[in-house]
Amino acid sequence: MVSRSVSGCIVLAALVLAGGSWQLCDGAKILAVFPSISKTNYIFGQVLFEALAARGHNVTIVSPFEVQYAHENIRQVRITGLYSHVEDYGLAANVFTKRDKSSFYGNTNLIYGTAAMADYTLGHPKLQVLLKDPAETFDLLLLDQVLCESLLGLAYHYGVPAIVYSAAAPNKYTNEMVANPHNPAYNPIPSLGYSDRMNLVQRVWNTFVSICEQFNYKYLYLPSQDAVYQRHFGRKQPLPPLLDLIHNVSLVLVNSHPVINFARPFVPNMIEIGGAHIRQFEDTGFSQDVINWVEKAKNGVIYFSMGTNIRSADFPDYLRDAFTGAFGRLSQVLVIWKWENATLTNQSGNVIVGPWMPQQQLLAHPNVRLHITHGGLLSMMETVHYGKPILGLPLAGDQEILVDRAVEAGYGLKLDYQNVTEELVLDTINRMLNEPSYRYAALKASRQFREQPQKPMEKALYYIEYVLKNDGGVDYLRSGALFLSFWSRHVVDVAIIVLLIVMIPVGLFATLIQIILRKTHQRKLKNAPSAEKKPATGKELKKKRN
Repeated sequence: MVSRSVSGCIVLAALVLAGGSWQLCDGAKILAVFPSISKTNYIFGQVLFEALAARGHNVTIVSPFEVQYAHENIRQVRITGLYSHVEDYGLAANVFTKRDKSSFYGNTNLIYGTAAMADYTLGHPKLQVLLKDPAETFDLLLLDQVLCESLLGLAYHYGVPAIVYSAAAPNKYTNEMVANPHNPAYNPIPSLGYSDRMNLVQRVWNTFVSICEQFNYKYLYLPSQDAVYQRHFGRKQPLPPLLDLIHNVSLVLVNSHPVINFARPFVPNMIEIGGAHIRQFEDTGFSQDVINWVEKAKNGVIYFSMGTNIRSADFPDYLRDAFTGAFGRLSQVLVIWKWENATLTNQSGNVIVGPWMPQQQLLAHPNVRLHITHGGLLSMMETVHYGKPILGLPLAGDQEILVDRAVEAGYGLKLDYQNVTEELVLDTINRMLNEPSYRYAALKASRQFREQPQKPMEKALYYIEYVLKNDGGVDYLRSGALFLSFWSRHVVDVAIIVLLIVMIPVGLFATLIQIILRKTHQRKLKNAPSAEKKPATGKELKKKRN
């Protein structure tokens, strides 16, 4: 009896100390909508679903991906057919082909493609069954931020608060929800690839693109989402404006961290949870063959992956040949390559390929010495968490930024995918394997990334349950900027008034000076001899002389 009571006290104390946020909370019914065809977003959310279910909450997941880990508290509404429905918008196109398109073409496809994705999700028969069932109720909407704000209509439909869960760092769309400040002087637009230390020309261009982004949001993006919102929720009157629902989001959880991304200001209801998806493993998750290979690799292992959304098998021939040639000359080092095809041309004996690899488990293994990556946010966080150097092959603006951050911090190098050669790959890899400075810098970044007062997942759970316990009443966390227009928020109206205050006295003074000068000039003209007087006669001249 004594031992049981002592152990019970220990468990209770551990729960209190673990997060400092543990409070008894009845299991809530949470509707989690993750509509993206990007597996990255689902991977990011999947860990949260499991954590919420483990805490006694009932989670209904709406997603095109199948739940991998069955749990009695998890129910799935699978949106089948979504991938083929949005294929025409190029959202899942070969990235090497897609890069040749103009930014306007890509942006337009993204806006209308995500609207089609939201429309298809809301109109899917399985979700319609859920929406039309009067017995279905929920306590919270958890929405993946993938440019589908029309789905916030689900929060209005069920009369529940909404929390947005973003697999990306803060951007225009998440900032708009909570009026998080965006200063173009030090907050770069991700697609531009700038750092937060921009020169004058970059700041000018970043400001211009920020203004264009605002017009794009208001006049292209919002109307496309509003059309979907009105189509599916318009029957329920009175229907609030979509922008009101966007600004009524309780919290935005963003996947960022100052070590990986840039330090920036946050309003109270935007919470950084960078690294929340990183798991704690009880075993390696490897097959026995891979375990044997990794354990026997005396000179270490190089792990090569382009993430879940980019296929290495889509590499142009010159890029594939550059890596296969370089790997063949590194015969003493084991290479594990996420390669999606059945075969790899010119595959050397020290290269293992497969369509899927247990990435986190591999990066956690001490024999892995280098990660060759595209620089995606989740991959960068996992690599930094486990203290591995990075060889980046970025293909998009935000990837450029993240890889550049690694280079600046000393734990990474970057390759330009359009100028890759076998010799360059070989020399770069040898440099990173043989110079210990990269390893030391990676361990330093890992320590900085891990040193947080609260673990990212604990923070996410704390804030989700905080909203549930307060019944969505977290208005006091909302910034006053939400109640201002774009022009008022950026003090454009104040600037106009100040300009008028300055210009009116200047204008009056200039007018006064003009009047004075005009009158002075007129007086001089009046007093001057008339040019029209007749010339003096001889007698008049003689009198003047006398």
